[in-house]
Amino acid sequence: MLVSSLSGFQGQAMVGTYAATKAFDLVLAESLWDELGPHGVDVLAFCPGATRTPNFLASQPRPTGVLSAPLMEPAATVAEALAALGHGPTAIAGRSNRLSALVLHRLLTRRALVRLMSRVTRAMYDRADG
Repeated sequence: MLVSSLSGFQGQAMVGTYAATKAFDLVLAESLWDELGPHGVDVLAFCPGATRTPNFLASQPRPTGVLSAPLMEPAATVAEALAALGHGPTAIAGRSNRLSALVLHRLLTRRALVRLMSRVTRAMYDRADG
């Protein structure tokens, strides 16, 4: 299992390197899933979404109210990851996260999606406004 992220599905201001590494994890897992599957090896790219971990909480994100899925609990996230094994190359944790990803990626152009997610990230983390 490789831990990817919803950020790995598009570029995003302020977290470009993070998003790029998660995109790499996503593509690598999907590739290995198909390559190793015939040999009995299951590979999964798991995208947990915002999860109540010490690192996430230490980043001090501000609530945005926009596109905000409920914060996932670690035990529930792990349970979803384990349940997803054997059901395809990619899984997204949380019904809200899955619905948001489905709707946003089907309704918006890539350009609009990058702009929207960048605005959300700025709203969560940009401290320049005092």
